[in-house]
Amino acid sequence: MSVSLKKATKKTNIRHNNRTMNEKEKEKNSHIDYSRSHENKYLVQKDLKEIYRDEFSQALKNYNEKQKRADRKIDDYYKHIQSSKKTALQQEMIVQIGDKDDFSSKEKKDMANEILQEWFLGFEKRNPNLKIYNAVIHNDEATPHMHLNFVPVATGYKRGLEKQVAFDKAITQQDETLNKERPFDDWREKEVRLLEKMLLERGIERKFVGTNEYQDVTEFKKKMRELELIEKDLKAKKDELLKLNEELPVDLKIVAKKEFKKVEVKSKEKNMFGMAKTEFVRKETGNVVISVDDYKKLLRLSKRNEEMKNKVKKILSTDFAKENRKLQTDNAVLFADLKSKAIENIRLKEDNLTLKNENRLLTSKMASIRLGINLAYKTIKDFFKSHTDSIMASRELFNNFIYMVKGNDPKNEFVKIYQQEQDEEKKKASSMFSMKGVKQIDSQQRDMQQSVKKKNRDRGMDR
Repeated sequence: MSVSLKKATKKTNIRHNNRTMNEKEKEKNSHIDYSRSHENKYLVQKDLKEIYRDEFSQALKNYNEKQKRADRKIDDYYKHIQSSKKTALQQEMIVQIGDKDDFSSKEKKDMANEILQEWFLGFEKRNPNLKIYNAVIHNDEATPHMHLNFVPVATGYKRGLEKQVAFDKAITQQDETLNKERPFDDWREKEVRLLEKMLLERGIERKFVGTNEYQDVTEFKKKMRELELIEKDLKAKKDELLKLNEELPVDLKIVAKKEFKKVEVKSKEKNMFGMAKTEFVRKETGNVVISVDDYKKLLRLSKRNEEMKNKVKKILSTDFAKENRKLQTDNAVLFADLKSKAIENIRLKEDNLTLKNENRLLTSKMASIRLGINLAYKTIKDFFKSHTDSIMASRELFNNFIYMVKGNDPKNEFVKIYQQEQDEEKKKASSMFSMKGVKQIDSQQRDMQQSVKKKNRDRGMDR
């Protein structure tokens, strides 16, 4: 079964989550089976403003007391964040186990609810900086899923309030092991892994869906296991390096004195003969003088440093380090390929949309042309009828006209319309007369056609 944990992309609708919508709103949400709404589980229902009062009132008071200018004070932190374009009042996560094809039985639905509740029970302990104000499991839609709403609270700010709303900082403060470049992705992966573990405990393997850098699930899992082993080896080597670091001598207090020498220089004073006098002054040599013991310390340190360099070089040249670099390169190539495919997919979608628009335009033009041809066909036919004495005469003239048109292009639209009319007349005739009568009609039509052809030849219309 698949595991999904994602940020809600649209604006949070707590009335929708808690099923406190009015009738008009219910009509808009036709995907909800309201007869099953009593099966929903409402785990937390608090007022968001209450969370803000509990979490930020003291920090707000401290901030305002420091402000000498009244215009810099903040009356209501909730309204302050609400009006901000950079910071959201809260965050909403949607958590789901499986898809609509997985819940044909009540047992599976109960199991999904059980996993979601178990995961939720440990959420606040794992995430003390994410203050939950609303949590509900929906069982009246296609699949059981949870809407989790919380306020991320971070501390230690020097500017503004000492405590503020900030998602990335909140999760990195509660878990320093998160990747600083992409903390949300790292945090999300840890929570998803926990859900995956709960599935495995119930004998169900996780199904990977959506876009990832490995198309094949088996390969993905293999790479993940390899990365986990490498991470363990890296930790062991890191510990070894830290141990080496601890072995360095800590008492490195070396007393060094600058070296001076006496140098004879010319003085500004002159002797009785008018020549400049000389004097001796102390000048730095650029060297320092240390004791023999300190010199020995430096020699030992230099030797130890060289040993450490060799050990580090040996660690970094081991197979696991090479493999890690290889996997990083492979991963970069896979991401680049994925990015390239995504760009190509966007281009193909744009081309497809252009072709669809062109096809729609051509279809519209063709329909307009056919309409014009049909109108011309009817106009010509009516013209023959209005300018002849009898139906037979008008039909004969019209047939002659069609015969001429057909000679130029046997597959043109005029001939097609004419043929369709002939087929319809035959169908009508077959329903009204017996087969014998039909044969007689066919014979008469053949005679008529032969007569038309003869007249055409006489008139020279074949040319």
